[in-house]
Amino acid sequence: MTSADGTVLSLRRSGSGSPMVLVHGTLDGMNTFSLVELALADHHEVTVYDRRGRGGSSDATAYALDREVEDLQAVLGTYDQPVHVVAHSFGAVVAMKTALAGADLASLVLYEPPMNGDQIPDDVVAALEDAVAEGRPDDAIRLLAHDLAGVSDEEIGIAMAVPPVRKMLREGVRSASRELRTLQQCTWDDLPITGVPTLMLRGERSDSPAYPTAQQLSTIVLGAEAVTLANQTHLAHSMDPNGFTNAVLGFTSQQHQ
Repeated sequence: MTSADGTVLSLRRSGSGSPMVLVHGTLDGMNTFSLVELALADHHEVTVYDRRGRGGSSDATAYALDREVEDLQAVLGTYDQPVHVVAHSFGAVVAMKTALAGADLASLVLYEPPMNGDQIPDDVVAALEDAVAEGRPDDAIRLLAHDLAGVSDEEIGIAMAVPPVRKMLREGVRSASRELRTLQQCTWDDLPITGVPTLMLRGERSDSPAYPTAQQLSTIVLGAEAVTLANQTHLAHSMDPNGFTNAVLGFTSQQHQ
């Protein structure tokens, strides 16, 4: 399908039921949800897509968060009813801005959106940019995953040991800088999100200051629910797919009662 600026978006659809769109984070592509996609598709028609600049999706010369919002709006526009949106990390920032733009959403599940961009150190982003420019993608991946996202060395090792995942991460890190720079400059004067049932997910072991604090919750979404995923960091959809799926379905099922 094609976004507003002509960017071609690659997507995959499975299952049946009320529509659900999954939005991936910075280092990922749509296959990051492979361990939860089919379980969610037992209850919903699930759409996953590669955000611009990775996987099967094309890119544009100029980058802006507004273009990412237009991409998600285009995917949502393939349905003629409200859609559940489940979004991880930078994808959750895209989903939040899309909700604020007035998208017709059945619900919103946000897993650790790095919305506190002033807490993303410039020297770490610069080091990541240097690593990418010098052909050291694995160093860049570790800088983002460990130093910024709070992912453990063990989890990084598990991910990098799987060839398709390693390929996805190496591809994603090429465009990481523009997303991190966007987060550093992002403003949230348009909060709170209203009128959308929202679940905020966080990992029990996540400690990045870029993620929302409990105190921020009421300023982000009016009436949001919050669930902490036990013993998890930023990757519960991969490291604890059952826990992640149960939290999502437990919430979305309430919206049909």
